[in-house]
Amino acid sequence: MSTNYNQDIDVFDLFRWLKGQLKKFLIYGFRFFRFVFRNILIILLLFVIGIVAGFGLSKLLNPLKTAEILVAPNVKSTAYLYGKIEELDRSASDQESVLNKHFSIVNLKEISIEPVEDITSVLKNLEEFPVDIVPRISENYDDKSNFFDKPLYAPAYDVHKITLVASDTIAIESFLDYLEKQEYFQDKRKALLKSIATELEANKFTIAQIDSTLGAVPNALKQDRGAITVMGSNENSELSAIVNTKSMLLERNAYLEQTEAALDRVFKVYSQSNWVNKTSLRSLLIYILPILLISIFILYHLILRFKNRYSKELQ
Repeated sequence: MSTNYNQDIDVFDLFRWLKGQLKKFLIYGFRFFRFVFRNILIILLLFVIGIVAGFGLSKLLNPLKTAEILVAPNVKSTAYLYGKIEELDRSASDQESVLNKHFSIVNLKEISIEPVEDITSVLKNLEEFPVDIVPRISENYDDKSNFFDKPLYAPAYDVHKITLVASDTIAIESFLDYLEKQEYFQDKRKALLKSIATELEANKFTIAQIDSTLGAVPNALKQDRGAITVMGSNENSELSAIVNTKSMLLERNAYLEQTEAALDRVFKVYSQSNWVNKTSLRSLLIYILPILLISIFILYHLILRFKNRYSKELQ
């Protein structure tokens, strides 16, 4: 019986405590809104001053700008691209005013590269890797792993994203031209284009010969109508083989023409963004300063109120 009585007292005390806390909350809330109402003009003035000051400082400080480029390295130049980007990033981090004949990195603050996540390109390019690496790719592939950050697997991706951060705009075309100034890969690209052009011409010549042969078939059938029955019953006839060969050559030429179009540069550019202001503390000053000024004003009155209430104890 006494246990139940003590539990009833504990619950009663809890509700009485909650009632007291709610009463304090309402009192403090009323005092706060009364304070805001009495000082509404000062608060609005501080708000306007904060917005104007934040806007002016954000323009004066010249916020950083960022741009992104999507590229597809050709002729197995992915490792070179990653190495070049790392070299430029080190130069930017060291704040070196490097000026070469292609473009200036004086304004460059940061540059990075990462693969565009696409498992289909990884599966397509598995043959490019040693056999012992393939199991590790399968084991490390999950959304939470750092799989995509591993340089070892960079060549497995077709498309890569380059992110530039600068204090002022940099001519992206000049930056891309700088990456292209590598004679070894340019020679490989030109040699591959020449090889593709030679194969295309050979395939077109063969297709023309096939068309010529197929063009003679109707006349042969007119002279020997019995050949129609023989050809229709023989699925593996020479004519079927010729038609299949032409079909494969046409598919091959379509693939070669697509590859040739992508080889206009060592690093094929799929898209590039315009320079935009990077989200940072500078760009948020227009929101931070009004809140900061109003907070300082409220804190000042809280300290003043505390001092007046406990002035005797503080002496």
